Amino acid sequence: MHILTSLIVVGLALLCGCAHKDEMRFTKGTGDMGQFVMQQALKRDARPVATNGLPVIAGDWSYSEDQYGVVLHLSRERFPEVQAFLLQAFGPPAQEATDTTDGGKLGWHSPKTIGVALQFGYDPERTQVIVLRPQPASEIIKRIPEALERSKK
Repeated sequence: MHILTSLIVVGLALLCGCAHKDEMRFTKGTGDMGQFVMQQALKRDARPVATNGLPVIAGDWSYSEDQYGVVLHLSRERFPEVQAFLLQAFGPPAQEATDTTDGGKLGWHSPKTIGVALQFGYDPERTQVIVLRPQPASEIIKRIPEALERSKK
């Protein structure tokens, strides 16, 4: 189980870290960010525990989408709202948000449990949610050399 969890975290980091910040194009989101997260998760075959009566996440947010999934950004102060939404929508995470070395927090929901990889957390600058389609370990491993090469740039 620990190996599976480690593989998920490495996969999320590699897949989301492949594009440099300059390469990611973020679009200003409109409306309820929570509903957008739910739509993106369902589009990738998520299995939420609830879809109705979820808390609204209003305010400014942005997103960047590619073939693997979607990354959402909103202000750092909004993390408690995001965490409450995800808990109600998807149930308890596989990994509760824990402290990171940069003073943030990071947690995730497992594809095995909810059908998609869903990472959530914050750093000193922003709150971030990442929704990724499930990918076999062979696909993740195949992308490791590319991710390592890009990380050197």
